[in-house]
Amino acid sequence: MVAELGLCLVLLIGTGLLARSLSHLAQTDLGFDSERLLTFRINPIGAFDRNYGPFYRDVLERLQQIPLVNSATLVADMPLNDEDFYWTGRIRVAGRPSIPFAERPIINNSLVSPEFLRTLRVPLKAGRFFDAYDAGRSQEVVPGFVAAEPVVVNESFVRRIFQGENPLDQRLVFGPDERNITWTIIGVVGDVRGGTLGADPPSMVYRCTCSGSPVFRAGFIVRMMGEPLDAVRAVQQQVRAVDPDQAIFDVRTMETRRDAALAPGRFALALAGAFAIIAILLAAAGIYGVMSYLVTLRTREIGIRVAIGARRINIFGMVAGETAILALTAVALGLGGAWALTRYIRSLLYGVSELDPVTFVLTPILLVLIVLIASLGPSLRAVQVDPMTALREE
Repeated sequence: MVAELGLCLVLLIGTGLLARSLSHLAQTDLGFDSERLLTFRINPIGAFDRNYGPFYRDVLERLQQIPLVNSATLVADMPLNDEDFYWTGRIRVAGRPSIPFAERPIINNSLVSPEFLRTLRVPLKAGRFFDAYDAGRSQEVVPGFVAAEPVVVNESFVRRIFQGENPLDQRLVFGPDERNITWTIIGVVGDVRGGTLGADPPSMVYRCTCSGSPVFRAGFIVRMMGEPLDAVRAVQQQVRAVDPDQAIFDVRTMETRRDAALAPGRFALALAGAFAIIAILLAAAGIYGVMSYLVTLRTREIGIRVAIGARRINIFGMVAGETAILALTAVALGLGGAWALTRYIRSLLYGVSELDPVTFVLTPILLVLIVLIASLGPSLRAVQVDPMTALREE
């Protein structure tokens, strides 16, 4: 029984850690307002290498004409994406000593339309966001270099690359060509979470569709004034009005995407919780059976104790005390087992340590209470032993 209770405590602690981790994940700041956002993708039918920028621009203009739409934006990479897929590359800051290409930091970059901040309500931390002035500036000539394109970076990028230095107007070399400065930082925005909520926000560089960069695949985010899914039919009609051969897919609200990002944590919690509940039921049944059997074996002893003056509270305390000793021994073993095993679920936790003091204090108390409740029946039956009946038994 001690071994069973110890294993039960290990499962309870694991479940408690996962529950607290999931609670932290559910309260994670996404970096944007996720309410009333409708998201969908378009996988254009046609040549793979064709620039679909004009098609996407026409779709975006039509979406903003729908009465229920507050604003709409195009994004090459969807926030809370099931697969954190971004275009990546190595960069260096112009003016700093050149370092080998393989040692340069890898960053993510994504195309967005100028309505990105307004639609997602991402905070602007410094500088400015894209506007009509940036249209066509991807061909701006910089002396000594090929071209400079205005970009906006997030706070994670600034912390990683600039470390307290002002990033505005800094130029970035992207790719192996030392002469090819492609980006000039014009603003800094807040971090937006990727598909893995428990991971740190990726270092992002946002490029503007208004700069003329080719767009091959894209998603759309639409902020509605009512229920997002009510506008799906209207959205589909506007897309087909631009090109009747194109269709939308992966239509979900942003809240649904958030739930999908939480799904792995919920699954782990449900699995551990199911085993913990089964273990609790088995442990409670085992305690009840063992203590009932011990009370039956000690019926004559209990009768003698009552006959020589033992009070009922003493009898009750004797049985309950023995149960408590079993429970405390199991707690000691269970805490040791949990300390040794919970480090293996460290990768599943977010915002909580594998040796979380709250979990490691409250869970043993819960187990002891369950054990005492399970032993309540045998303890009360011991109190009700009739001394004359007990003394007549062999």
